Amino acid sequence: MADYRIETVRNGERDWTARNDRGAEVRIAAADNPGAQPSFTPVELLLAALGGCGGLVVDRTARTVEHDGLRIVVDSVSRPEDDGRVGVLRVAYEIDLPDGDGDGDSQGQAAEALERAIRLTHEKYCTVSRTVEHGARVEALGPDGSTLFAGG
Repeated sequence: MADYRIETVRNGERDWTARNDRGAEVRIAAADNPGAQPSFTPVELLLAALGGCGGLVVDRTARTVEHDGLRIVVDSVSRPEDDGRVGVLRVAYEIDLPDGDGDGDSQGQAAEALERAIRLTHEKYCTVSRTVEHGARVEALGPDGSTLFAGG
């Protein structure tokens, strides 16, 4: 399992940029900050991570099935009683399966292979999904390196 590191730097009030060691960047801001658009909110990045992880795993586990048209839509549903957390994350895999060679069986085989890949994604291979499902320990360190918060 790989370890990851992201640096997040402040651009201005409620406007940040996250960077990885490979040079990729993503802007993070409040949705209601018009001066910081286009951007993602932190929760939107969580949803993007779930969809992206699912897509990358399906690419690996469903290689034998044509899935170029696969679209993954992730929604969050929260209620007041979720107390500042996302209540439910729904990951929907959408694709029109090809008709095949007319026997109908190839479409069923493609559907079965994709369903298997999607199950394996969330049961075994998608680090993001499995971390969200099982939780992770979060430690917040202050400027002096001391632990200011530890939970999970």
